[in-house]
Amino acid sequence: MFSHLKAEDFVNLMEGSELPDKQRTHIAACARCRTTWESIQSVHSEITSLDADVPEPDWGQFRSTVRDELLSRSIQRQSTVRRWTGWAVRPAMAWALSLFMAVGITTMTVVWRMSEKTPAEAPITDSITPTDLTPEASVELIESGPERSLFDDVVSLGEEEQKQFRLLLESEEKDATSIQ
Repeated sequence: MFSHLKAEDFVNLMEGSELPDKQRTHIAACARCRTTWESIQSVHSEITSLDADVPEPDWGQFRSTVRDELLSRSIQRQSTVRRWTGWAVRPAMAWALSLFMAVGITTMTVVWRMSEKTPAEAPITDSITPTDLTPEASVELIESGPERSLFDDVVSLGEEEQKQFRLLLESEEKDATSIQ
């Protein structure tokens, strides 16, 4: 008997497997291995007896209890908000805030644009006709006019204004060719 039993051998004994004859005779002869086996056997029997004493929980009842608790919490939260005012406040507050911001931003933009305009940038009135304009004055009117393209202005002219505009352009072409 050169060596004592290993931990694997004790586990095999607890699981109920048979040991070889050599190891059985060693346990019978060796006081240390026999004491270890007896202490392991008593602990093992206590642990296995505890497994039989623990009842299996009723999972169906557990699920229904958890579901009921969660539902009662959500109902309590809703009733707390409604108790204060009688109706849900959050959607109305969000709607009012968005309306306030839309009106406020629009108003501030209009006021800001109006304050930036100087008297020179005032819109051109209809009292000025193309025959009253000199070439220098027409350039000033085009540069100081509102931010519209020249094409939009030409398209919006009436028949009489188109004739006058055509005459003005032709006279400018004659002046430009005579200067060269």
